[in-house]
Amino acid sequence: MHPAGKVFMAIGVFILIGGVALIVIGGNNVEDFGEWDPEEKSAFSGTSGATTFDYSGEDMIVMVRDNVRCDEFSMSMTNDTTDNFLTIECVEDGAHPIGWEDDPEGWYHMTTISYWDYNEGQYTIEANANYEIVPLWEVVGEEVGEAVGGLFQGAAGGILVCCGGVVTIFGLILGLLVNNNQKTIIVQNGAMPGNTMMQANQTMVTQPVYQKSYAEVPVQPQTTMSQESTTSVWDQEEPKNPF
Repeated sequence: MHPAGKVFMAIGVFILIGGVALIVIGGNNVEDFGEWDPEEKSAFSGTSGATTFDYSGEDMIVMVRDNVRCDEFSMSMTNDTTDNFLTIECVEDGAHPIGWEDDPEGWYHMTTISYWDYNEGQYTIEANANYEIVPLWEVVGEEVGEAVGGLFQGAAGGILVCCGGVVTIFGLILGLLVNNNQKTIIVQNGAMPGNTMMQANQTMVTQPVYQKSYAEVPVQPQTTMSQESTTSVWDQEEPKNPF
């Protein structure tokens, strides 16, 4: 497989893993909606009996352990100028408060302290069980924000999974289609392909040319030998008559 294909496949797998992780995290955040700790977010912890409470003037919810029956729980909040406005609504059999299915595990939302009914100030709370008073909108804001964030995380994870799948498939196709064994032909000095190519690290060796100086060679004198005549007597011409 071509190295470029392997690189794209590795990137695609990395994106896929990131997308799956975001989907898992987002799903857990959405699933955990409504699962919060009243003791951790409590603004005031009260015990059974009479307790003095400084009310800040915002909406509060009263959380009680789920081992307390709704129809057996009682609570009042009063001062010198304000009567009790707390109401407790239970299901038909009286075991649970209405809407208890949405309460965090181990707790019941028994009643709400509303700023419509109470002004900011000091109040006396009387209850027959321990309770936690929690700021309503702080919990709602955090829980809704966590759930919405989980939805966005899941959506982003889905997009990453799609992108990672595309990149991985692209890398696979690229790795299979590109020929990794192609030969590269280098043409040097106008040579045609097929001729023997000189390697870059080869050194051309040429035979030294020696020039012989003839001026240094002494010239031998040449002797001309006279040759004897080979003409016979019979070959001589007759003397011409001068007359």
